[in-house]
Amino acid sequence: MSDRWLTRALILAALVRLGLVAIAWNRPGQLLTPDSADYTTLAASLTEEGRFARDGQVEIFRTPGYPFFLLIAHTFGEHGWRVVVLVQALLDVLLVYLTYLLATMLAGQRAGVWAALFQALCPVAAAAAVRVLSDSLYALLLTISLCLMISHFRSGRAWMVAASAAFLAAACYVRPVGLVMAALFALVLLARPNRWRRVGLFAGILAMAIAPWVVRNAVRAEYAGFSSFATDSVYFFAVPELRAEETGKHPARLRAEMRTREQPVADETGCLPPPGPAAHRRAGAAVSALAEHPWAYARLHLRGCLGVFLPGATDAMEVAGVTTGQRGTSDVLRRDGLWAAVRHYFGNNAWALAAAAPMVLLLAIQYLAVGVAVVRRTRLRMPASIWLPALMVVAATLVTGPFGQPRYRVPVTPILSAAAGLGVTILVDAVRRRRTREG
Repeated sequence: MSDRWLTRALILAALVRLGLVAIAWNRPGQLLTPDSADYTTLAASLTEEGRFARDGQVEIFRTPGYPFFLLIAHTFGEHGWRVVVLVQALLDVLLVYLTYLLATMLAGQRAGVWAALFQALCPVAAAAAVRVLSDSLYALLLTISLCLMISHFRSGRAWMVAASAAFLAAACYVRPVGLVMAALFALVLLARPNRWRRVGLFAGILAMAIAPWVVRNAVRAEYAGFSSFATDSVYFFAVPELRAEETGKHPARLRAEMRTREQPVADETGCLPPPGPAAHRRAGAAVSALAEHPWAYARLHLRGCLGVFLPGATDAMEVAGVTTGQRGTSDVLRRDGLWAAVRHYFGNNAWALAAAAPMVLLLAIQYLAVGVAVVRRTRLRMPASIWLPALMVVAATLVTGPFGQPRYRVPVTPILSAAAGLGVTILVDAVRRRRTREG
């Protein structure tokens, strides 16, 4: 496959993403989710107050990477959100090219072109690229870091380890779950020659990059850590799922009650307390709740995280204004299953269901190709360049917990696209060999 096919894949990626932007150009609500409000509020806090705070309290759940990126919106006034989504769309075209590079390094140019095509047409990736969310920017930084590390595995150059650590640190500031990926990078480096020097270089740069935010949290918020995202997510999302099974109450109601109870109370001077002590208390309560019902939670966790692999066609349809979200479909999915969730979401809208069908079919083809690659190329003694992306997909799946959603697949879609590209080349080669034998 020639370079012309790569160019076509990049043009296709740009058309899909810019097309979604054009559809929502005068309807910004289609590009926003509840999380978008948090990011824009924090960006406004950085601009107007010179601090990172929300609702009058120092922020420790979210990190400043994406709100800092959103500062470009304030430069352009009321049209700033349009500039943000345009920049994100173009950066996501760059991510398609990086997907090509990743697959080419792992399986050759033909696999790279197929991978770029899969990535260009991925509905959940395209939707994430034009929403005011951190997913696509995090995916870009994570993929750059992965490509640099794989290049190090192939060349042995130490500067690539340093550069990989720097980009991964930036990814952690965009989404703190990047720390999980950092642990995997270090683990795989430990299995390589010159392990201690390489791991020391990687860990040292990463630690120096995230240390300022850890110090800030300790001083300003009385919180020991980089972010409270992990424990607060368990407390506000996983624990209500457990309690719902015990009490029979709806989990959404339990989540709302817990949010209400955890609202900070100002002292007699009108000042809110630092958020760190409350976050540590919630962490302890979450661990205790999970320890009381470990097997029940394990079942909820493993069943819920599979939601990461759902099609995500609805994300693109919501951006395009075909359907609307935030109607409790995820609760229906966990409680009543997939088909009940489909009926709940689409209702009698047969046209929307028909529009989703091609996107679901495309994902099914991609998953089939990934399955072929896994079956044909998985070995216990695989090189580090294969083990690392494979472990990243597993980690990205498991960390979502009971609330796995297709958008959480966005950071590892380049890896899945690369695997699908390899799978397609394996199938094409098999067909060609069969035709040659028959001839």
